[in-house]
Amino acid sequence: MNYLELAERLNTLGRKTALHHNQLEGLTLAKAADTLARAAEKYEKKLGDYLGGRGPGIRDLEELLKSPQARGHLKLPALRLVFKELFREPPAAEKLAGARKEFFERVKREQSGEQALEALKRFFLLAAQRPAPAKDETSLQNEFLRLGSLSDEALEFEFSGRLKALPLLKALARANAIPFTGETSRDRLIERITHYARRAHANIRHRA
Repeated sequence: MNYLELAERLNTLGRKTALHHNQLEGLTLAKAADTLARAAEKYEKKLGDYLGGRGPGIRDLEELLKSPQARGHLKLPALRLVFKELFREPPAAEKLAGARKEFFERVKREQSGEQALEALKRFFLLAAQRPAPAKDETSLQNEFLRLGSLSDEALEFEFSGRLKALPLLKALARANAIPFTGETSRDRLIERITHYARRAHANIRHRA
C-alpha cells in the first residue's frame, strides 16, 4: 500500500466511523479502535517529525537524551564510544556539552535518528549490566586480556566507569605483573595497563 492509498483508506474509514458512531458498541470493536488510535498517534508523530525536517526518531532521541539514564551514563567517554559506533570517528568537541551538540546535529544531518536511538538503548542496557570485575587473580587476568582488544574510545569508557577506582587498577596491574610503585599516578597506571594489555593481546593473536 502506498501513502495515497493509505490516505484514501483512512478517509473512507473516518467517514464510515463518523456516520455510524452512535451505533458502535462492544468490547471487541472498542479494543480494535483503541489499537488503531494508538497506531495512528504513533504514525502522526513520525509524520510530523518527517515533514518538519526532523527525521525519523529525532523526537524520541531528544527525549532519551534528557532522561535520567542519559544524565547518569552518557558522560563524555560514553558519548565518544557511541559517536564512533555510529559515524566511524569520534566527535571533534572535547567537552561534554559540545560533544552532545555535535552528536545531535550530526544525527539530524544524516537522518540517523532511529539508528542513534537503538545505539543508545543498547549502550544503556550494557552499562546497567556491567559491574566491576571480581578481584581474584583469574578474573583480573581475563579482564586484562579483554582490555587489550578494545579501541581507544572503549578503553576511555572503561577507565572512566567500572575500572575507575585506583585500588582496582592496582589490583589489575598486580595480577598481571605490571610494575608500579606507591608514587605511580592513576593516569600513569592506566597507560601501563593499556600498553601491556595491548601487547599481550597482540601476542595471543600472533600465536593464533
